[in-house]
Amino acid sequence: MTKKHIKVVGAAIIDGNKVLTTKRNSDRVLGDLWEFPGGKIEPGETPQQALKRELEEEFKDEILVGPQVTETVKHEYEFGVVELTVFYAKLLTNNFDLVAHSEVKWHTVDELAKLTWAPADIPVEKAIEKVDLRSINFE
Repeated sequence: MTKKHIKVVGAAIIDGNKVLTTKRNSDRVLGDLWEFPGGKIEPGETPQQALKRELEEEFKDEILVGPQVTETVKHEYEFGVVELTVFYAKLLTNNFDLVAHSEVKWHTVDELAKLTWAPADIPVEKAIEKVDLRSINFE
């Protein structure tokens, strides 16, 4: 039986040398693991459109979407194969009205490796560790 493919998008929201990370609620799939906020890409949406919609739904916040962090990551979970594409982003508003997460926290690049990440997010976290976040260009 082929596993279902789930295309998801995430935001590496940056502010100076810090990245916003979110911890999933305990009662959700992959509960208590850290991830970059985002969600499923709906039919007809670009990844960037999906990211803006998801952040509006999850935090009631607007974002500016920047460049893609690294290539799309494919990870096979019990429930299906997740294809995760993460973009750098900046907050245009700052509400953080939590829906799907128990915690939201700003971390420096050096602190990221200490978190217990959802498996699909690990290669993205490793890519971010190697970047000077102040050099990310938003146009």
